[in-house]
Amino acid sequence: MKKLLSAALAAVLTLSLAACSNAPETKEYTTEELSQILSSAISENSDGMAEVITTDSLNAAIDWLTANKGMSEDEANTFMEEYNALPYEDIDATLTEKGFTAEEIAAFQQAEGTARSSQMIFETLGLSAEDIEAGALSISLINVRAYGMALIKPAEGKEETVLSACQNFVELQQKNFETYLQDQYAIAKNAKCETINGYVVMVMGENSDAIYQSISDTLNAK
Repeated sequence: MKKLLSAALAAVLTLSLAACSNAPETKEYTTEELSQILSSAISENSDGMAEVITTDSLNAAIDWLTANKGMSEDEANTFMEEYNALPYEDIDATLTEKGFTAEEIAAFQQAEGTARSSQMIFETLGLSAEDIEAGALSISLINVRAYGMALIKPAEGKEETVLSACQNFVELQQKNFETYLQDQYAIAKNAKCETINGYVVMVMGENSDAIYQSISDTLNAK
């Protein structure tokens, strides 16, 4: 009898282990892949192209300086400190004195603008780069539009931090539009903020149901 029980238990254990080993693993996406997933979901289900940022966007100006002006990261950071202290009217002249061509000035200022707006978005959400392992965001800082999209793999131990930040952003938008711009309030009320297979998904905007479904289908694909 004991032998039969032992054999039965062994069979159950073997089947359980086999089931676990055959269970699909959650796919790990890179920041670049998440950015593409989010961009495609938005552009394919709404009008216009989405402006998507990532944690890499925070360093856009630093990266431009190291790639195009031969600076080390420390030199680029020092340069940015001096640049940010310049009076607006002195910026172009100072960059020219430092050997920037007109084309380089335009390209650098575009990268600096990306970094600055990205920092504002992260501050608006109450997140930092350290909270995110990989991810992409598309957020409107204009207070006449209920719009915010995010697809984020939180850093280890930051799952609740990231989810709460997105939920708080949605709640703030709902409160902001509750007493005016009723069309935007309806959009904010229909927002979705959930975790799918370890990824925090926030979708708030026109045609949000279709955008959310597109992202969900991708994250749930075998």
